[in-house]
Parts: sequence; C-alpha cells; structure tokens
Amino acid sequence: MEERFIKVPALFQKLKQAEEEHCLLYIKALGGYGKSTAVQHYLRNKQHLTISGVKGFFDTMPPPDTIRQPVVVVDDISSLREKESIEYLGTLLEQPDKWFLLIGRSPLPMWLQARLSDRKVLLAVEKDLMWNPQQTRKFLADLEVEVTPEEAEQIAIDTVGHAVTIKLLAQRMREGLPYGAEAAEKTRIDLYHYLDHAFFGQWDEELKQAMLRLAGFDSFTLPMAQMITGCGNANLLLEKAMTISEFLQSDGPGSYRMRSILREYLLWKQNSELTPEQYNNIYYNAGLYYELQGDIQQALACYDKSKSQGKIAELLIKNSMKHPGNGHYYETRAYYLNLPKEQVESSPILMAGLCMLHSLLMQTEESEQWYEALKAFEQKPGITGSQRKEAKSRLAYLDIALPHRGSVGLSNMLKHVAVLCSKRSVSLTEFSITSNMPSVMNGGKDFCEWSKIDKELARTLKKPVELVLGNFGAGLVNVALAESAFEKGSMDAYDILSLLNSGYTMADTKGTAEMCFAIIGITTRIHISRKQPQLASSLLRDFKEKVIKEGQNHLLPNSNALSVAIGLFTGNVEAASQWLTQEAPNENVEFYILERYRYLVKIKAYLALGRLEEAASLIERLSYYFEQYQRNYQQIENGLLRAIVQYRMHLGNWKESLTHALQKAEEYQFVPVVAEYGAALQPLLKEAGELDLPKEYGQRLEQAVREFALAYPNYLEATQTLTEPLTEMEEKLLPLLCSGVPMEEIAARCGITYNTVKYHNKNLYRKLGVKNRQQVQVAARQLGLYGGT
Repeated sequence: MEERFIKVPALFQKLKQAEEEHCLLYIKALGGYGKSTAVQHYLRNKQHLTISGVKGFFDTMPPPDTIRQPVVVVDDISSLREKESIEYLGTLLEQPDKWFLLIGRSPLPMWLQARLSDRKVLLAVEKDLMWNPQQTRKFLADLEVEVTPEEAEQIAIDTVGHAVTIKLLAQRMREGLPYGAEAAEKTRIDLYHYLDHAFFGQWDEELKQAMLRLAGFDSFTLPMAQMITGCGNANLLLEKAMTISEFLQSDGPGSYRMRSILREYLLWKQNSELTPEQYNNIYYNAGLYYELQGDIQQALACYDKSKSQGKIAELLIKNSMKHPGNGHYYETRAYYLNLPKEQVESSPILMAGLCMLHSLLMQTEESEQWYEALKAFEQKPGITGSQRKEAKSRLAYLDIALPHRGSVGLSNMLKHVAVLCSKRSVSLTEFSITSNMPSVMNGGKDFCEWSKIDKELARTLKKPVELVLGNFGAGLVNVALAESAFEKGSMDAYDILSLLNSGYTMADTKGTAEMCFAIIGITTRIHISRKQPQLASSLLRDFKEKVIKEGQNHLLPNSNALSVAIGLFTGNVEAASQWLTQEAPNENVEFYILERYRYLVKIKAYLALGRLEEAASLIERLSYYFEQYQRNYQQIENGLLRAIVQYRMHLGNWKESLTHALQKAEEYQFVPVVAEYGAALQPLLKEAGELDLPKEYGQRLEQAVREFALAYPNYLEATQTLTEPLTEMEEKLLPLLCSGVPMEEIAARCGITYNTVKYHNKNLYRKLGVKNRQQVQVAARQLGLYGGT
C-alpha cells in the first residue's frame, strides 16, 4: 500500500510565511525527519529547481542567470566541501528574484552566515518536523495498523516524532507485532541499518574510526579526543562532525557531546567494527587521560573496561596514600572490595586502604581484621626492610586516623608516632585533621575531650604535631585553641580572631586549603554570634572564589553547605530549598559518614521547610553513627535537633532529648553549639522549666540563647498556621502551582478559565503571605501543605 504524505502544520506555516515574505528559509534537522519530502510536497504545484550537495559538491550548477524557475531548493548544504560549489552557492543567493529554501543537517555554515548577515532568514528545526500522536496514528491507520490514542502517544514519545523510525516501526507492526518491547527493539536495529547507509557509509574512514572510539563517553574534550583516537588532527575531525550533522554538539567551551541516537548507534556498531584489542585500547587510553586529570573514579572505570587489572591496583595504591577527605575511598569501594585477597595481603598500602575503607563504611569489625592482618605482615619474617617500614608506617597512620577509634588516647599516640618519625622508623603520608570540615574540634576526629585541657595540650603537642602532620598541621595549634575558647567563652572575640588570623596565615603560606576552610568556618560562626551574617557570607564567598581559582574543588560541597547554613540565619529558605533539590546528598541512596556536615545542614533545611518527618528520619540515621564513633560534638547538635523535631511533631520525649544534649554540652562547657539554635530552641527551654544543669552554666546558656533569638527571631522558624483556611479550589490549585505546572495547563486540568486561575492565585498569595510563585512552594512546605520535590 502506498504511503500517504503526513503534513506537519508547524513546518508548513513557516514555509508559507517565508513564501509570503519572500525570505530565505533554512530547514535544519537530522536525516529521516522528512525535510526534503515536505519541501517537495509543498512545491508540488510550483515551478522549482532542486540542487543537491550530498556528495560534497553540487551535482549540477546551471548559470544563475539561466535559471527560470522562481523557487530554488538547495539540499544537503551541510555536506558541501568543494570550493567551487561553495562559491557557486554564494553567487546563486545573490539573485533577488528567487525564493530560496535551504536544507541541511547542522547549523548554517559560518561562511554562509556571513553572506546572509544582511538578509532575513527564517529557521525551521526538528520540533517543526516531529510527528505528534495524532499524525502518528493517522499514518499508521493509512497502513492499516490500528493503535489506541494512548499507544500513539507513547510511540510519538519513544520515536521523538522521527518519521523514518515511525515508518520502520509500522513495517514491523504490519508483520503482526503489537507495539511493545519486541517491536521497539527490532525497530531500533532497523534504524541502525538505515543509519549504516544514510550516514556512516558516507563518512570517510578517519572520521568513522574517530567517532567509533569516542562513542563510549558521555562527553569529551579535545585533549581527551586526541588521546583516545590517537589523531593529531582531532580538532579538524570534530569540526567536520559538527558541520555535516548535529550528531555532535558543543557541550560548553572546549567540550563535546554526541546526541544519544548517534552514540547508541555507534556503540552498537563497535561490535562489528572494532576488535577486542582495539576496544581495550580505547578505554586504556581514556583511563590514562582521566588519571592525568586526577579523576580516579573515571580512570578506574575505564581501566576496568580495558581489563587492565595492574593499572587498577596501581591507582588504588595511590589512592590509599591519601587521607579520607581527599582519597576517593567511598566512590571506589567496589574496586577495593573486588581486589583478590592474595593481592591485598601482599601490599601494606592496600591493607591499610581496606582498613580505612571499612571504617568509613561503618564496618568496624572488618576494619580491625585488616588492621590485624597488616600488623601480622609487619612482624612476618622474610619481608624486606622497606616492606617492614611501610607496614609500620601504615599502622602508625591508622592508629591516629581510623575514624571508629575516636580520640581517646590520641595525644599519647601522637607523641609516640612523633618519636618514630624523628628516628625515621616510620614515614607518614598525608594526614588531615579536618577531613574538609569547617572545624578542627569537629573535623577528622572529635576533639571535645581535648578542649578540657586545651592550653596544656597546645604546649605539649606542638612539636609532635609538627613532626607527625607536617604541612597538614600548619596553624593547627592556634586554630584549635581559638575554637576551644570560642565554644567555652574563655577568651574574648578579639583574641580568638587574632589566633584564627595568625593560624590562617600559617596555613595559607605553609599548610593546606583544608585548614584554611576550617578557620573560615569558625570565623563565620563568630561573625554570626556578633550579629554580622553579611560579613560571614562575604568572607565565605571570597574563600570559595579562592578555592575555585586554586582548583581545591573538594572543599566546595561543604563550602556550599556552610553558605546555606549561614543563609538560614537570615531567613533565606529559598536557597536552602534549592540546595536540597540540586546538591544535598541523598542519605536514602547512599549513607556516607564523611557527609556528616552536609547531613546536619540538611536537617536544618528540613526544619526551615517544615519537612519534619524527613528531618526525624535523618536524625536517627546519624544518631547511631555519632554514638558508635564517639562524635561527641555532633551528638550535642543532633540531640538538639531531635528535641526540636520531637517538640514540633508532638512525638517522643523531647525534654529527655533536650536534657541529654545540654548535659553533654555542659560536660565540655560549650555554649555556642547550643545558643546558635536560638529562636528554634527558646520555646523548648521555656516549656521545659528547670533543667538538671549547674546553675552558672544554665544561666550562661539561657542568656546566649536569648541573644541569638533576638538577633535571628525567625531562625528555623516553626511551621505557622493559616489565619484563613483555603477554599476547595485553592487546595486543588496549590500542589499544581508548587509543581511548576504552567497556568494554561492548570486552567485546563481544573476546568476553569485562565483569569479564574489568576484570581485564585491572588488569594493564595495573600493567605500564604508571599509575593510571587517562587515563594509559594517554600511557604506551602512550611505550612505542611505540600510535600513534593
């Protein structure tokens, strides 16, 4: 049965407009969308001349002044390469009495854009050629293939309205296949065979090989393309690929991305075009590129695909020499855990790496097993002196750094390791005291116990710290003293800031960005306590610029979380909501202890948004970890947050949670960690009455909480109640507004007019106390009226 032409109104409207205005129309889309067919159908009763550049040059070039037809169609201009044909087209376009229709698969070539700069040019793109469900169903019906409206809609979505794909599907369905997974899969293979002829077969061999080798990567840069393809002229090949079709697109400055349809086709094509050796070589080269870029996760993934087990082990050994804040232990855990046991047991570095990994995964028993295996290796007869020293060094490092062991006895351990370092019996790799947290006391380890004798420890540990930590300890003693004094109120703000500034200078010139970030975090808290949130934000903003400039991007996640935490003091709930949606870690997918700071900020954001159930769930997840790993400081914070959530939900024994948290804070004489919850904590303190706390500490605490509540009266503000109830229609409209549904669609769904929607919106804004649609979702969350994302 002969196919009937399917008219797509959007394209025909542009053809009509271009004809009426006598202006050039450029139709741009991938092959198979029916560009040429649609133009020929539109011109079927009009005199016209068609010239094609499919072979890279025009098949015919009649002198422009001899062309009698009023309409000239120039097809496949994206393929033009021959200089004579390009010059001919330029001359041809100068004919003022002709109406020109140009057809191509990529944006207008730059040489052609320059010639057309002073002319009006209309553009038709893929969406103007896509078949909608109604057109899809009509086409299938013409071929005696019956589908339901719902099936037609799904077909249009699955095929992206691509005419050739729909035609190939129709052939399969005419053979008796119903629309489903089997028909879709067979159609996909049919489409690939079509692409074999329509595209791949027309590329030169060098371009084919380059695109085949790049197909395995979501995006790539020019240097990466050069390394993977081995082509020194990769820039020219990428430029060619972008001009002959829009299969390859720019993904930002210096970055490229293949369209999914081409990438999927080329991945399929690899099976027949590449040998196993060539395939492995592609991913080996890609692994080298990522390794040079410091992207260990991507490097490992590529080495895994290239079956390069030696490179995987080599990279994991390098990673094991880094501290948890910089080492990608969690992200690379699958590779660590897949290492053969014999290989791990032959390497002190890998044993130490697995010991650390299991501790980070809260698998303390397995961690201690690898510690004992490493200890046995160190005492094993027959190993070399360098192996023994390496094992002893790793044991010394783990004695200090293992997260689950807490900080009990750590000061004596530091002194012991310092002696070993001075005798060169051990050589420690990098050690971070902060683990990229905005704190020292609450950094890689919990140092609350040290605060009880902070000045004595500052005096006795200064030398050991310098020996053991090296540049990672630059500024540490000053910063630790300052933070301890801030928490206890044992020093005035000026002296604390003086210690922090001197510590920053030492860390910035001789130490690490991680220590600088901890200092920034402490300093912002001081500014917050002194009612200077703008200064805190400005300080952090400047530091983030420095971090980006210096390539210290591993500090950005916690820096961004700190920015959200500061914003909550000034009521910037919208920023918190956006951060939750776009950046905050999802503990329900992966719970990772090094995300503890961001998890706590997330709980605060949940409180500010009225999402109490989610806050409660995360609090309990963290509670187990904080207790098991002796994280005293965060037990205080988490306990306060639990009490606030329980109080607002009218569930659980909030007074017991509050008392426990306050008693732990009192043990260390800490005040700011409690006082910062100000307005959120004040109702609990008033209702709790007299708490089991020493009188002097209790008075200090209440005064500090009162001051914070006065300075930030809306901090983590409890869910408010509506002064006027919502009508039935307003309740129906609210979730649609919060979900970002367009006004016209809301009107259609609710069976009301656009103006009626506006009327209800105005009333909603008034009742919610907001001024624009962006604020509606935030207010609705705070009121518990919307729980979507």
